[in-house]
Amino acid sequence: MNTKTLYSLPRRLGLKSQLVVTFIVLISISLLVFGLQYFDVSKRVVSDIVQRNVYEIVKKNNQIMDTKLAQAKDNILSFLVDQELYSALSSMKPEDDYQITLLDKKLSAVMDKYFSHLQDVYSVQLATSYTTFRPTMPPNSGSGKNFIPEGTIQRTGMYQEAIRQAGRIVWIPTYNFSEMFDVPYMTDANIEFRYLFSAVELVNSSYFDGTSYFTSTPDIEKPVLLVNYKEDFFQTIFRGSLPVEGSFFFVVTKDGQYVSHQDPANIGRKAAYPWIQEITEQGSGTAKFDIDGQSAIVSFDTSRVTGWTSVVVIPPDRMLEEFLDTTKTNLAFSLLLLVILSFLISYVVTDRITKPVRSLLKAIKKTGEGQFDITVSERGSMELVVLSQKFKEMNAKIQKLIEENYESKIREKEAEITALNLQLDPHFMYNTLNLINLISAENGQEEISEMIVSLSTMLKYTVKAQKDLVPFKDDWNYLQSYVFIMTKRFEGRFQVEYSMDPALFAYGVPKFFLQPFVENAFVHAFDSMKTGGSLHISGWIDEGTRTRYFRIEDNGRGMEPEKLQQLLGGGTGSVGIPNVNARIKITYGEEYGLQMESLPGQGTTVTLRLPLD
Repeated sequence: MNTKTLYSLPRRLGLKSQLVVTFIVLISISLLVFGLQYFDVSKRVVSDIVQRNVYEIVKKNNQIMDTKLAQAKDNILSFLVDQELYSALSSMKPEDDYQITLLDKKLSAVMDKYFSHLQDVYSVQLATSYTTFRPTMPPNSGSGKNFIPEGTIQRTGMYQEAIRQAGRIVWIPTYNFSEMFDVPYMTDANIEFRYLFSAVELVNSSYFDGTSYFTSTPDIEKPVLLVNYKEDFFQTIFRGSLPVEGSFFFVVTKDGQYVSHQDPANIGRKAAYPWIQEITEQGSGTAKFDIDGQSAIVSFDTSRVTGWTSVVVIPPDRMLEEFLDTTKTNLAFSLLLLVILSFLISYVVTDRITKPVRSLLKAIKKTGEGQFDITVSERGSMELVVLSQKFKEMNAKIQKLIEENYESKIREKEAEITALNLQLDPHFMYNTLNLINLISAENGQEEISEMIVSLSTMLKYTVKAQKDLVPFKDDWNYLQSYVFIMTKRFEGRFQVEYSMDPALFAYGVPKFFLQPFVENAFVHAFDSMKTGGSLHISGWIDEGTRTRYFRIEDNGRGMEPEKLQQLLGGGTGSVGIPNVNARIKITYGEEYGLQMESLPGQGTTVTLRLPLD
């Protein structure tokens, strides 16, 4: 099907079919735009809700962890100021095995008091190079969990950190037990304490409780308190709390080391994400970052106890996958249902409009065949009722003329009647439009009234006797009426500006000499523009050359030079533009006429030159 066939297809459809198709297209476009906007807004709202929910989950999980770790921290502080602890340490003699055994019982009792009820703590140790003290009632059962190889504690990084931070609790991020304590034979062993993280503090050698002063021998080694947690402490808290499939979590230190990760292979490694430092400095919040080339939502919060940051990463596509599928299905179903409803409604509405028109057309056809006693029902809108009444009046007048005239003039009158039925008298249409205008004004339909007034002005000017030249004021009024109707037809697609020298109105011009160029802008220049069109119509007098200039400028699609030449020569099917140019040259001479400039995408400028005299 070629372009010409497509262009002529609407003409082949009946009025009712055209209205139905127009209603369906307009409603479908409106529904599609609304649906896309709704989908986009819903997507953003759901994304924001999920982000806030995940962020709240991260904060809540961090609060749970802080509560548990803070309890252990408080008990550590209480343990380190316990009088019995320093009473026992002040009598410590490492070289005496019997004294060490007695000391172990005393220290175990003290540790039981503070740590045996902490269910999240995996093990507690008071470690020295020569022995390790532990509670008699450990908080959790487990074989070998209090094992520390003799003589290794002082070579560990955690011991060195405890020395540097003497008097303060140090949180040691997750470490491999066999690597920390240099136990190579346990590297491949299946032990439950493979990965631990610990709270460590060096025990002072002296303590004053306000009444008594306890001190150990200066050369006695200071023990280190270790409160150990298994790495799955984090896994237990985060497992099952992530609302979106495909998301993952990890806990990271300020220098970017993984404390915990959903993938055990990453534990203890350095995080490779470039934005880790940014979120650890920010502390808490939600942001979007690129992960493996894809955008991801990152919610994070920093522990007040350890200073470590808990992070949850959510792929947006997985987050919205279920919502998008459901929304698309609902949207498609809603659009289909609304299109069906719009078809039914438009069919009913158009039937009410076109049925009286079809009835009137049938009556006109029968009248054209010589049947003047046709009865037309007066229904539909007020305009159609008035038109039906006028049609009946016209038929009655025609019938009366036939009856009154002589037999010899019947054939002549029949020809006149046939002409009247084939083409409505312009003056009759002008009067009818005035009547419709009055009705529209009375009903408060100002816009319709203004359009009818413009159409009436155009009709009145059109039916005037043809002259070589007409007053420019009359032609200008006709053009403004035409532009007004076109702006209503293509409402919002373009704006029209006028800049006309009033002195031009005193001169004569060829009839309709500007209208073809304005029509060309409306029909062709702006046909692919939905909005933003601009049309500027101006005129001025050059006193030096005694010349009148008229210019029509648009910012439409423009045209190629070849097409411009065809248009001026009438090769594109355009008659009006070459006709105007020829009329100007015939009337005023070859030195006058029009000049057109156009480039694709840059609009078209038409300039007409007429003499002032």
